[in-house]
Amino acid sequence: MPTIDGIELQQLMCNNEFKPRWESYTLDDIESDEVRVVSELTAAKHGTEKGELTGESIYRNIPMAPTGHVFDRSRAKPCDPTTWMLAGNTTVGTIMAVGREVTDLKEGDRVYRHGGFRTVHQGKGFKKLPDGLTPAAACCLDPADFALAAVRDGQVRIGERVIVFGMGAIGLFTVQLARLSGAIDVVAVDPIAKRRELALQHGATMAVDPNEVGDFGMASREWFKHGADVTIEASGNHHALNQAVRATCYRGRVVLLAFYLGDARGLYLGEEFHFNQLEIISARACSHPQRELFFNEDRIVETLIRLFCEGTLQPYGLPDPIVTPDELPEAYGKIRHASDEVIKVAVKY
Repeated sequence: MPTIDGIELQQLMCNNEFKPRWESYTLDDIESDEVRVVSELTAAKHGTEKGELTGESIYRNIPMAPTGHVFDRSRAKPCDPTTWMLAGNTTVGTIMAVGREVTDLKEGDRVYRHGGFRTVHQGKGFKKLPDGLTPAAACCLDPADFALAAVRDGQVRIGERVIVFGMGAIGLFTVQLARLSGAIDVVAVDPIAKRRELALQHGATMAVDPNEVGDFGMASREWFKHGADVTIEASGNHHALNQAVRATCYRGRVVLLAFYLGDARGLYLGEEFHFNQLEIISARACSHPQRELFFNEDRIVETLIRLFCEGTLQPYGLPDPIVTPDELPEAYGKIRHASDEVIKVAVKY
């Protein structure tokens, strides 16, 4: 098996059946502008990775047109979903070597970057881990990034009443950031008890099981006189999106944060959406430019790092679970096969 300084080079690969396995890989000689990093903690991004691995994500099959911000369906080329792909999203580690032109980082620095489950990473784009930013928080910057963009796009303000659907990592940070933005009430919706418990730690004023509520249109008028000022849908479930629409007050705001896959079954736009003049907003932190001229994704991330370092924002209970390398294949497979048991899978090497 290939090694670097005695470290076995292994990466977690996964197919569309979500039966991941460790495989060996090799690294080229380090380039002058690259660094080599031994991994400490790496986390997955469940929803996005699931769509990529199953081939359901539109960009796996249809390219975006060079101009116009539209998918060019005339160039559709179905992908092979059985292809094995590198899994994982964000990694934290320690620099073990630097290229001769690298001046802002040195051997021994702890750094972070987008990256999959690999024992050793090599490349550009690593950033020094700031004092006060824990590895767990660094691995949560990606979900917090999308959560903050959604809260800002939804214009959550002091005194607002908010309902958030879906308590994955992004939804949990959406709850916390909505409260930090001034929401006086935040109802967290998820069918999994553990996630509802975490939502309360993240600042939810109420956590409900959608299977026990049934009709959010009526229930929301019991919780709040006119319904929620803002609903944020983070589950990726079209039925939940329809419930979010029904739970929103007249002229209210519905923020679509999730990456929806497949047909929009269960979504009825000829009902409350049509009659109540609702504003439906698509929120995506990594689409450029953002709605606000001076609040781009870089500023969103800078804000999050400051909030994490100050302790204002906390990665309560995340990632979850954090497993050993031997345990990772089984834990990662649960993203599809036992999603109620995992929220944000991570490995500590």
